[in-house]
Amino acid sequence: MYIYVKESVSKLKTKGYAKELLTGTRELENGLIINTHWYSDDCFIRNPKSTYSIFLCKSYRENGKSKTKQYKIATISYWDIAESYEDDFVDWLSPEFDNILWVKMLTKIDSILAEDGCLNDLSDDEQKEYLYKIQDDLSDKCDCFWNKIVNAFKKTKEYKVHEEHRQILEAYHTNKMNFLEDYDCYPDEYDVCFDIYGRVTNSEYLSRIQSRHSESDFSSGHSSGHSSGRSTEKIIYRDANYSKTELQYLKKFYRTLSAKYHPDVNSKTIGEMQFINKLKEQWGI
Repeated sequence: MYIYVKESVSKLKTKGYAKELLTGTRELENGLIINTHWYSDDCFIRNPKSTYSIFLCKSYRENGKSKTKQYKIATISYWDIAESYEDDFVDWLSPEFDNILWVKMLTKIDSILAEDGCLNDLSDDEQKEYLYKIQDDLSDKCDCFWNKIVNAFKKTKEYKVHEEHRQILEAYHTNKMNFLEDYDCYPDEYDVCFDIYGRVTNSEYLSRIQSRHSESDFSSGHSSGHSSGRSTEKIIYRDANYSKTELQYLKKFYRTLSAKYHPDVNSKTIGEMQFINKLKEQWGI
């Protein structure tokens, strides 16, 4: 079996990344003000570019005639490939890893080989060697245009703006996770105290978290039965104190929902995916 790539040209302009990363506030059910952020509706407009249909092909003979069977692996656009530069920043242990463009294509190849049954009579080592050859062929056929597209995109204003946004959000998530670990509090509580840039916006509430955590540390040091900082004062509207097992359930729920509603699967479910990501933040996973 071998890889075949067919290139065609789209005639449509499309929307790209947002031009601005906006910030603001909203009021929780309990009256607290929480910092929020979102992308602007104003996006970069992308010109028509190539689309690549990638097939896994099998040559065989039937009744003395040569024939070819094609299995479609994926149809990806120039802009799908341009955006794939972000895949380098995805942790392979995270739920998002399965949505990496290259990983999705390799997963599709696995399912095609299983469907075709061409590996059934091969040993485990032979199956691995066969699969590696196909993966190498995929790399060879795609590298000739893939890297050029990514490198060209990195020279654009759209890339520079989005990369600045990505770094801001990466720092925000890192600061937030460190704060949650240090003070054993809810994700929402960080956003009450800090904005996306890490600036303190509610020093009074921050002091309450710090005091609550200090009291919890003191109590745990003087009592065999301990209670976390979360349980002593539940101020944020989401008051569940999830166990490790329950957190694993939530991660599975997130993966299942993401697989169904991710915009890569259905471009009409962007709103649903945004809400799913909001739930992920609230669940603290």
